[in-house]
Amino acid sequence: MFGAGGTAIFLVFALQNLGRLRGLGLEYAGWRNTTRVRWLVAACTGLVAGLAVFGIGSASRQNLALSNNWRLALLQVTLGFVLEELVFHGYLFTALAWTLKKIANDLARHQLVVVTSAVAFALAHLAQPGVSWLQLGCVTITGTLYGWIRHQSASTAAAAVSHAVYNLTLYAAAGIFALPAS
Repeated sequence: MFGAGGTAIFLVFALQNLGRLRGLGLEYAGWRNTTRVRWLVAACTGLVAGLAVFGIGSASRQNLALSNNWRLALLQVTLGFVLEELVFHGYLFTALAWTLKKIANDLARHQLVVVTSAVAFALAHLAQPGVSWLQLGCVTITGTLYGWIRHQSASTAAAAVSHAVYNLTLYAAAGIFALPAS
């Protein structure tokens, strides 16, 4: 309960201070506000991606690697997505864009940054035990989605919203449509 409360307080603080947080290098991570339409697009794409990945996992009868440990599940739907987005679509995204600025035109640079940060995001998920190729593909695609949202909105916070809705959708769908054990 203490962790959930602390996470809720952190998220409220972070959302109220979009674009104003300068400590910890957050100005480089792109933790900023965006338009209402882009917030809505971020949330809707997270919902659609979550439903699509749940459908793919169910149709293939593969485990989606959702945790049965309520503490880990709570972390994944409260704070985990913020940390992942800050690392991969915040700092790494910005570093890649800066590094590639001198060697690629705008379109190629943006595509390289989105794809490279998505691949790094997927590779980090290899640390989870028992990750399948299908899961790795789904993580790469959703990582690409979050990178596209980050690029289009110029906001890592918008990518984090998409990621949060995605995680919530996966857990909600798994709870609602749980497949009977075979």
